[in-house]
Amino acid sequence: MLNREVFVRPRLVFFLITGLLFMLVMCKVELPLLLGMNPQWEQKINAYRWCLHAHALAATVALLVAPVQFFPEIRHGHLQMHRLLGRLYAVAVGIAAPLAIYIALMHLAPAEKWPAVAQGCLWLGTTVAAVVTACNRQLIMHQIWITRSYALTLTFIVTRMLVDVLKMDINASFGGAANLIWVSSLMALVMADLLCLSLPRASQLEIA
Repeated sequence: MLNREVFVRPRLVFFLITGLLFMLVMCKVELPLLLGMNPQWEQKINAYRWCLHAHALAATVALLVAPVQFFPEIRHGHLQMHRLLGRLYAVAVGIAAPLAIYIALMHLAPAEKWPAVAQGCLWLGTTVAAVVTACNRQLIMHQIWITRSYALTLTFIVTRMLVDVLKMDINASFGGAANLIWVSSLMALVMADLLCLSLPRASQLEIA
């Protein structure tokens, strides 16, 4: 019981902070983009506006659904809801990731194209691996893959927070936006694996 409480509290704090950052990104970036309030962005995304909106909507569903899945009390007390939300998360990523890959291939600048494609493939691949391991009842591996998948989902918030909210200008000599995509993807996977290593063995075996 003590171990569970020790890990649930940091989890709760993490998801509360993530929720606040998500709301900030939605208010400062996504809603103005959706409502056409930024003429400069409107001109830039005109050719793929609806693909981008569909991608953002699906990614938002994935962001909002996943946190519930990481609390053992909810998983064990509401197993059917856990499975239903897991399927919804997988479908949301299954829509958002291919759209991200398509937008990158067809509309992004050459320097950003392949990092964005790689990130989209990693996001889709980790999610597929999570689904396969869940279906095969490989529960510890399922936890590892779904944590990696959600960490990549969170790059949706991190990159927009840095570039569009904080207006961070990444110098071209440091690789510009392309390196931000590479670094955010790599850090997401590293942090996910470190988190999985830090969890008690009993907690790993509880994944439903």
